[in-house]
Amino acid sequence: MGIDAKPSQQEYGAYISTTFYGKYESMAFGPQTPFLDPDNFLYGPHVASELKNQSHVDDPVVTDLLVRQRRTMDAGKRRDVLFDIQRHLAKQQWYVYMPSGVYIGVWDGALKNFGPNLGYDWGGRVTAAWLDR
Repeated sequence: MGIDAKPSQQEYGAYISTTFYGKYESMAFGPQTPFLDPDNFLYGPHVASELKNQSHVDDPVVTDLLVRQRRTMDAGKRRDVLFDIQRHLAKQQWYVYMPSGVYIGVWDGALKNFGPNLGYDWGGRVTAAWLDR
């Protein structure tokens, strides 16, 4: 890919107060919250006024598409706008994206009202669950 990287680790608090908000010299990669909606992954990193815009993106085309997907209530039409966003971003390459993780969840059939969770809130899922035995 032609990327020559030199790792420079930071303590998490220092990372959040600097690199996470775009204050770094060259390029950066760090932990991001696993969200459930595409808007969470796309809007902050690609809109000029957002703190999570670590690559300092200022592209009116992508901003318009991101606002449009937020205002589109029909799921199929919103998906089409999201696909347009993906195609546009693939041409720009403001970020080096890592592969998506695969999450596997297994539980007994007697456990009801429970499902896998991509976020960090396992406790919330468990408090609503019950055993049907």
